[in-house]
Amino acid sequence: MVAVKYLLLILLFTTGCAQAPQQTNNKYHETRMLMGTIVNIDVCRNEHEQEDIQKSYQRVWERLEEISWRMNVFDEKSEVTQINNSNGNTVSIQEDTYYVLQRSMEFFKQTSGAFDITVWPLIKLWKQAAKNNRFPSQEELINVKKGIGLDKVELLEGNQVRLKNKETKVDLGGIAKGYAVDEAARIFREEGIDNFFIDAGGDIYVGGMNCRGQLWRIGVRDPRDKSKIFNVVEVSNAAVTTSGNYEQYYDIQGERFSHIIDPITGYPQKEVVSATVIAPDALNADSLSTALAVLGAMRGTKLINTFDYSHASIIMIKQDDGTIKNFKSNFYGNYQKNK
Repeated sequence: MVAVKYLLLILLFTTGCAQAPQQTNNKYHETRMLMGTIVNIDVCRNEHEQEDIQKSYQRVWERLEEISWRMNVFDEKSEVTQINNSNGNTVSIQEDTYYVLQRSMEFFKQTSGAFDITVWPLIKLWKQAAKNNRFPSQEELINVKKGIGLDKVELLEGNQVRLKNKETKVDLGGIAKGYAVDEAARIFREEGIDNFFIDAGGDIYVGGMNCRGQLWRIGVRDPRDKSKIFNVVEVSNAAVTTSGNYEQYYDIQGERFSHIIDPITGYPQKEVVSATVIAPDALNADSLSTALAVLGAMRGTKLINTFDYSHASIIMIKQDDGTIKNFKSNFYGNYQKNK
């Protein structure tokens, strides 16, 4: 289930700044390699405020670096690793990590288990299967699945957590990046910066308007040809995130499998090639786009339609004849530029 998003290339990209007729603000741009991906941040501000912008960038990068190591399943010093190595003992963690775990449990319930941060052992199993070029055995899948499920994670008072099953391991890769993007947006607003573009490897959040005073325009890539744009959405103060199997996959005995694992079946999801979600914040968009890739077109679209106009989605599936069919939620048309 939980997408290995920290390895995804950029799935969405801005097309708006280059096409508007008149620039009203200067664009400031900085890039860092964080959370296993490229993070691009644009800020639109008056040229006389450059010094303030540099201070704001510094605060943002420091915060992202903190989240990057503390919620990273690959970092031996991270709080995620401490949890995974706890052997059933209680672990004290920072308030923000605890918050992300809480929200993960909410999404687990909301998506009927499609979003599940305990899927990490299944991800490792399929990675090893690809490395060995052999499919996991039924026995391996059954044994690994014994530790899957957020009912095996206990959140206690005082920012403490305990894993109730020794086989259970957590991975925040499908939600931490969205949280980090939201933290960056929060800091910019605290600094009085309202117009900005944050892209953490395809997890995008845009604040206010672009540098020409227009809505930000985000291009959704065509899963059949990454160099082409399938369509464009216009957003402000919203997040846009895509999950899919066309950028990353497992190759086993000549067959290609999605890197997104269904925590219920234990197998890679097959139907969805791309699931894009628009939401009020990146944490929601990040988690829901992953869940939609697991739920599939019908159930995924039905889930998004339970929200108000602030949520929208487009799910693309590959049909038996190789053609792509897309499913749009009720409010997707409100954002779509090229209808």
